[in-house]
Amino acid sequence: MSNVKALVVGISNYYIGATNLPFCMNDVVEMKQALQSGLKLENDDIFILGELGDVKTDDFISALSDITNSTGINDYLLFYFSGHGTKIDNQHFLVFSDGIISTQEIIDYFERSSVKGKVVFLDCCYSGHFSISGTSTFSIEETVGDFAGRGYAVFSSSNSVQVSYGHPDKPISVFTSFLCDALKDKHIIKQGRVSLYDIQKLVRLYLEVWNLRNPDRQQHPIFRANMGGTVYFEVQDYVPFYTSRIYGEYDKYIIYNVEPLHVGMTKRYAVKAIMKEPLSLEEIGMVSLEITHKVKTAEVYDNAIAQNRFSGKIANIIWVYFGRDESDIVKNNYVCNTTWVDDNQDKKWWYRIDNKDTFILNGIHFKIFSYYDSLRSFNQENTGSKDDAISKTKDILASVVTLAEKTIHYFNEHKNGILTEEALLQEIESLIPEINEYFFKSHNLEIPPDEIRDWSQACVVLIGTIYDFTLFYNKKYLSQRTPENRRACMEMTIKQYYSDLEKVRKLEEKL
Repeated sequence: MSNVKALVVGISNYYIGATNLPFCMNDVVEMKQALQSGLKLENDDIFILGELGDVKTDDFISALSDITNSTGINDYLLFYFSGHGTKIDNQHFLVFSDGIISTQEIIDYFERSSVKGKVVFLDCCYSGHFSISGTSTFSIEETVGDFAGRGYAVFSSSNSVQVSYGHPDKPISVFTSFLCDALKDKHIIKQGRVSLYDIQKLVRLYLEVWNLRNPDRQQHPIFRANMGGTVYFEVQDYVPFYTSRIYGEYDKYIIYNVEPLHVGMTKRYAVKAIMKEPLSLEEIGMVSLEITHKVKTAEVYDNAIAQNRFSGKIANIIWVYFGRDESDIVKNNYVCNTTWVDDNQDKKWWYRIDNKDTFILNGIHFKIFSYYDSLRSFNQENTGSKDDAISKTKDILASVVTLAEKTIHYFNEHKNGILTEEALLQEIESLIPEINEYFFKSHNLEIPPDEIRDWSQACVVLIGTIYDFTLFYNKKYLSQRTPENRRACMEMTIKQYYSDLEKVRKLEEKL
């Protein structure tokens, strides 16, 4: 059973003076089908109201209570509404067959719910007339797993002054048509998952095209969220490509790993080797030849395309990097490396001698890393404890991720048409000093122990991505980009932020 449940409501028939909307009952059918085929929800996980056109307020309240009570604290709940929307005394209401319910009260109900993540889709007139309470805050006491996807998001079909239309060529509404298309779109599936971010972004794109073609029937959707990161929906079985691991222990050395660096039509490997005893350069050269002979026929790939292209072929280029222990390999600190290329390569180029640290010895090309000993000493003297490294990194992460969520909120309000670009610049300008402070702090931490190095590096990358938020809507760099380019760069960086956050979440589980 899925950890996602949905309440789908469509109201076509009204007894209180409102015009009937025949297409809304069709919206319910389309939405159910999109949830099943796109998000892979089971039939039992979708609660439907309005297949025959009628939905009374009491029936809705009862269904809302039933679905929230059946949804766990680690689950996700979707609410979809299609029907009339109206404004009374500057408040928005969803119109049911026999009455109205405050839209804000429904949103606030979802906010209070203990369900981890809630997503509201509103397809009705003036549906952008709602608010959310602040932005998501990441606490040092919680994990990224707790934070990511927690909260609620609301995506409306139009802004607070626009009506929402039925589709001229389909018996459903415009927004629902595009939403269902996005839910079922195969091109936004990455590694078996689709994100709420990509869904709403694709719907926005569809509506931008619609607005250009239908200037007298424009709909500008509104997206607001108080949610950590975004929600990822598992929609396909995903088996990551398996990269073979080569490890071998011999008398004088260990082949620790063989990394594929294939490019174009050239099959290349970087071998990471540990010397089990002190070796002279002549001995390293002999070991290098032995390793090269073993690795020439290796079949190690990081994707299916490379595997199909190079399987069964002999390697063209092999680099062998020598360290003294596993810590050297993890930290990429090497005594030297050798280079071997086959006769089809430009040996004059690959075996070139640039300075005193590169030379040919007994026919083998060497590069000596003269900084090896000093870097090894620096690493040993500046490596902190595991607990201290985790604590200090999490402290920075909690603050800078919270700032990232604020930045994304302001950017969304700019896309929603609420903030002008000038107003967005002012809002982000107030966050830049703090983001800069934590960015530089993250680069002044002690070196993490090897056992948490991957997690620590992923955190630093995430913090760097958040720092990139400060580059696009920054008055210092404003003349370097057009408004369109700024927006595109911000969108790409937000997507990268969500991806980096997910990587930290996965690595955090191994701590």
